[in-house]
Amino acid sequence: MSHITLSAKAVTRHVDCRSLVPNLLSDKSMAEIAAMRLAADLTVADVFEVSVEADEAHTITFLNTTSAHQYIGFAMTAGQIIVAGDAGDYLGAQLQNGVLICKGNAGARAGDRMRRGMLLIEGNVGEYCASDMMAGTLGVLGNTGAYLGYGMKRGTLLLAQAPAAQATWIDCGLHKLPFLNILYKSFKRLDSRFTQINSQRVQRLVGDMGGLGKAEMLVIQP
Repeated sequence: MSHITLSAKAVTRHVDCRSLVPNLLSDKSMAEIAAMRLAADLTVADVFEVSVEADEAHTITFLNTTSAHQYIGFAMTAGQIIVAGDAGDYLGAQLQNGVLICKGNAGARAGDRMRRGMLLIEGNVGEYCASDMMAGTLGVLGNTGAYLGYGMKRGTLLLAQAPAAQATWIDCGLHKLPFLNILYKSFKRLDSRFTQINSQRVQRLVGDMGGLGKAEMLVIQP
């Protein structure tokens, strides 16, 4: 197992990071990762400084990333990714398992078609966050954009800020949910500001009623 650090270089184009997930890099050397192609005319070494250390867990840390870095954590199946910066569109799209933490802002379609696992965003997110999400937990501490949870089928959105009204989401009122302590306990092992959340009081909404209507938004209350 290894801890891989990818320090982003300055770029003038979008960088597709979908192949940079723990399950695809865990058995590769630093040289092999640096030589991987992200596009026909782009290798990992062109846009990242790469370092690899032995570790007990499969972890990738992205440093200095911006909105140009798209598809971080795409279809990830295991391990952990930490984004110590901003992320572009499709952060955690089709996530299947593992934990993805973004310490900055994220672009559009974060958690799109997410199937399982945990995606925690400490900053703001763009439009269509959790679109067509199927399961798992997606948390946002910052503000959320338009079309939040559009087509969301199942799973949980945990929000620290109240979202804009969504026509196809039903407000179920305020609740005290003791089971949230189990979720908060899982946060304690992470390097994230989500460890500071401890309120069991939430406003619960269910939706998206344009589809299955079996997903929920939990807006944390003081």
